[in-house]
Amino acid sequence: MVENSMLALKASFNCLVLLTALAVGSTASADHANTALSVAQIQLKDLRTSQSSVSYHAEKPTVLMYFQPDCSWCKKQGKIITELLGECGNSVHFTLVGDKGSKSQLKRELRHFSADTPSKQSNKMFVRKSGGVKGFPTTLVLDTQGHVLAKRRGFTSETMLRRLTNELSQGECAL
Repeated sequence: MVENSMLALKASFNCLVLLTALAVGSTASADHANTALSVAQIQLKDLRTSQSSVSYHAEKPTVLMYFQPDCSWCKKQGKIITELLGECGNSVHFTLVGDKGSKSQLKRELRHFSADTPSKQSNKMFVRKSGGVKGFPTTLVLDTQGHVLAKRRGFTSETMLRRLTNELSQGECAL
């Protein structure tokens, strides 16, 4: 009983931290944005087409999920992201970034994710500039300039992702 309430408290706290970081990040000054974590202008190769582009969208906020080969939690969170892409794709950009595997391993993992979700291969510079990855999945929230507004290691529940996308879309993506 105590363990369940501690887990619920931790989940609520993590959600609050994500939403607070988002709110603070959206009102931060330009000077602060220059010192924050940023993946601005870092090109990543698309795992499906081999073309290079940035991982964020210039006109809408981005929810980015780091994944690795054989990660069952990544697959579970990827299914949630696929649902959210269908419901919220007009107001929030979703992207997957593969890490800790060869290009062929990461491409094989894409069978578990929607073909509509952009998927990139990470590089050392991107990982470093995004604050590092210590576990999978890791979820980042990026603004339209590629600045990291929030970061969470581990599986993010559907409820928390829905709240986050609703907040990012300023209510356009209904819960």
